[in-house]
Amino acid sequence: MKPNTAARVAAIILAIAGLAAVVAAGLVATRDFTVTVGGRQFKCGSVLVAKDPRNLVSRKVQIPRKYKVAYSRCQHKSSDLTHKAITFLVVGTIPLLFVLMLPALSRRSRRARGRRRTRL
Repeated sequence: MKPNTAARVAAIILAIAGLAAVVAAGLVATRDFTVTVGGRQFKCGSVLVAKDPRNLVSRKVQIPRKYKVAYSRCQHKSSDLTHKAITFLVVGTIPLLFVLMLPALSRRSRRARGRRRTRL
């Protein structure tokens, strides 16, 4: 296998891995999640579009303890999922930047070779 071909295959593999991680970050950020409090499930929405379980109670009455606990658990789980999505995004961006940098590196080395030939 030629060195150029090996580099292209490696670049394609890195690009696919980077794109997969970015897509995973998008899925984590947009998927709806729920929390369970006292045997009842509360929908929390997603990381990008959050829902507040306390809105299920009328504004005129005091908010029951279950709804407050559900709200705090939604916030905690949303924070965890946000961290996970950001991690996937960073892990996916690094190989993509490396793949985008490869052509510039090879062009620079070709230019240097050309100058060496003309000087001799």
